[in-house]
Amino acid sequence: MTSEVIAKANHADVTAVTRRALTGRARAWSATLLAAVPSAALMTVLLYGLGMAVGLGTPAAVPVGWFLVCAAWSVACFLGAERGVLLPLFGLRSPTDDERLVLTKAWHRVAHESGVSASSYSLWVRTGRRDGVLPDRMIAVDAGSVEGLERRELEAVLIHELGHRRQGRAALWQFVFRCYNAPVVLGERALLAGPVAVGDWLADRVPPRSSRPFLLVWTAVSRVLVACPVVAMSTLIVGLPVALLLRLAPELAALALVPIVHRAEHRADAVAVDLGYGPDLCAVLRYREIPEDEEASPSRLSVSAVVLGTSPDERVGRIRDRLDDQARRRRGAWQSAH
Repeated sequence: MTSEVIAKANHADVTAVTRRALTGRARAWSATLLAAVPSAALMTVLLYGLGMAVGLGTPAAVPVGWFLVCAAWSVACFLGAERGVLLPLFGLRSPTDDERLVLTKAWHRVAHESGVSASSYSLWVRTGRRDGVLPDRMIAVDAGSVEGLERRELEAVLIHELGHRRQGRAALWQFVFRCYNAPVVLGERALLAGPVAVGDWLADRVPPRSSRPFLLVWTAVSRVLVACPVVAMSTLIVGLPVALLLRLAPELAALALVPIVHRAEHRADAVAVDLGYGPDLCAVLRYREIPEDEEASPSRLSVSAVVLGTSPDERVGRIRDRLDDQARRRRGAWQSAH
């Protein structure tokens, strides 16, 4: 009887898992809309202006046509995401024979623990940024995790990745809007790269006490200046007040998006904790060197430069809180059983 009570305290039941999956999908849709729609509105205005500039009788045909191209391309990419020629678009590669052996063993244990079909997912090695949008059926980890982690640590990472695979069709729409918004997003990021590099260079040459305030001011001014070309072009189409609103909307939406991204990360961590991998995931977060392409960065869906992501220290703190909560529940269950 005691073991049954403790087991119930350690593992979420089917209803809780289903509820968590639905919550995860709702959060994915919220994040997609907040990140993508404000920038898509700005992109639509610019494309409409392009249609006007080239003298089209129906300027709206330009944004509509571009959206259809992006949607068709995204659907084709998602349907064939596991083909070798498309893997680089998702920042992935096929595992080597040695990596596949390690991943397969770890994944089958993870699938057994989490109650999912191992054959329903495919395993890949990540070569690009961690925020790459993937279909739910694809699980990806970086090569360093496969080569450098202990068995249970790798399983913890796989479970965490599985916890993120609840986006459903939201993942496809993220890819659609990433393609649709790419011209304005990549354009602003390219313009910002130069001032940021200069700011970093100058910050290294000022007193340490002043470097951080200097860098914050420099970055803020650079972002305002970089946004001016887009605001100027939008002003010619919709007027200055609307143009300013269109450019400010992605920044405000990104601020609202930060807690949603944090909750999604904590939910994925909670999956690992509930399956008994909390200490192992803490070890990965605490001691593993984070590759540069896995560090928190602005969303590629939005022109906003607000950095999204959760720090390892914050994640470790939340994991430990959940472990402490589980320990209290187990202690209470044991006391009630006696």
